Amino acid sequence: MPDLIHTLRDWTMSGYRLQSMIRAAERIPALPQDLRYTFGLVDRPMYAYGVRKAVELAASVGSSGVSLVEFGVGAGGGLTTLNRHARYYAHSSGLRVHVFGFDSGSGLPQSTDFRDLPYMWSQGQYPMQREELLARLDGSAELILGDVSETVPAFLQSHADLLAQNPLGFVSFDLDYYSSTTSALTVLGEAPDDQLLPRVTAYFDDILSIVENTGELAAIADFNRVEKAGYLGKVNALRSHLPFDPVWADQIFQYHRFGHAAYDRYETARDSPTWRP
Repeated sequence: MPDLIHTLRDWTMSGYRLQSMIRAAERIPALPQDLRYTFGLVDRPMYAYGVRKAVELAASVGSSGVSLVEFGVGAGGGLTTLNRHARYYAHSSGLRVHVFGFDSGSGLPQSTDFRDLPYMWSQGQYPMQREELLARLDGSAELILGDVSETVPAFLQSHADLLAQNPLGFVSFDLDYYSSTTSALTVLGEAPDDQLLPRVTAYFDDILSIVENTGELAAIADFNRVEKAGYLGKVNALRSHLPFDPVWADQIFQYHRFGHAAYDRYETARDSPTWRP
């Protein structure tokens, strides 16, 4: 009876139900891939959503490619999944899609800031098996290791030409800490217009079960206080426009670069009969 009660309790939660549906869809080989993507029945559907939005906007503003970033790679499950979604949308759109993963390579660092929520996270969590992960990626995504306070500015410089041709369109923030997320957000604030799409979709993994002045939410608030060129905000009412009312929709934000030359350009994807938010 206790097991049944816990199972029933789990099914009252939308996140659990959606994950169960995704696992069931993965066990049906005959289920068309296009159908799974349309209904978000894929691993890490928030990543698939972010890639789709980036590809659609890139095509709309006339870019032939787009770049995607995951901050906080850990064991690599997220990065390999992001890479898989990137290949799907690259094939369906004809655009180039580049994937980058940022991580310390050695798990979470020691923290001395209460906003990093040390009661939730501890030093050394989420270590990486680098060689094993590189073998799984097989050169299809670029892994950038080190402290993000140093690797992000270096990335914007060393990859300036690539980003100018394939601007940043989606970023996942999964660094857990306030301090690390603050450093990672400079990829939006310090990138020149030609390295970004006018609107960059962002997913924040660790904003659930926290309060506004801690963790990633505090980092977002601090970013907006000093950011002059744009604004990073939550995409409101997104759940009502997505299949199965996914809880991850509450974790989707967008960075708007208001002065971007393409900011006011109408998104042609909206005219497609299959367009969806």
